[in-house]
Amino acid sequence: MNLWKLLADSASDATTTTPANPWQQYMIYILLGVIVVLLVVWLLFSGRKNKQRQKEYVEQLDAIAPGNKVKTAGGICGIVVEVCDDNTVIIETGSEQSGKSYIKMDKELIAQTDAKGPTQIAREQAEAARKAEKEAKNAEKKAPAPEEKPAESAEETPAETPETKE
Repeated sequence: MNLWKLLADSASDATTTTPANPWQQYMIYILLGVIVVLLVVWLLFSGRKNKQRQKEYVEQLDAIAPGNKVKTAGGICGIVVEVCDDNTVIIETGSEQSGKSYIKMDKELIAQTDAKGPTQIAREQAEAARKAEKEAKNAEKKAPAPEEKPAESAEETPAETPETKE
C-alpha cells in the first residue's frame, strides 16, 4: 500500500516541479558533442593506420623476389624460387633429405616475408640514423671534457728582464 502511495507522490511531484537549471541541459548536449567529436577523430586516425599497414603490405608483396623466405596464410614456409607475371609465386618447400616440393600460389596468400618494401627500408634507415645520433649524444655526455693544461704560474716562469751590463 505504501509503495503505491510513494509512486503516486513521485509522479505528481515530477509533473509539478520546475524544469532543471538550463545550464544542466546545455552541459548534456556539450558532453554528447565532445564524445561524438572524439569518436569521429578516433575513427579517422585508426582508418589511416590501417591504410598505411595495407600499403606497406602491398609494397612488401611487390618487393618479393627469388630467394626471399615466405610464410603463407596456411602456415607453409618456404623460399621463393620464381615470381610469375600473373601475380603468382613458386615456393620451394622441404629439404634435400626429405625431398623438395614446389607450390605455385597467389602472392596475396603470403602472410609474412623477409622482403622489404621502400617504405619499410626508409623507416629502418631513419630509425638507424636516429639511434646513431642518440648514441653520439650519449657518448658526448659521458666523455670527459678535454682537460686544459693549467697556465704556469709566475713563480715557475723566469721573469724576462732586460739584461744590463755591469
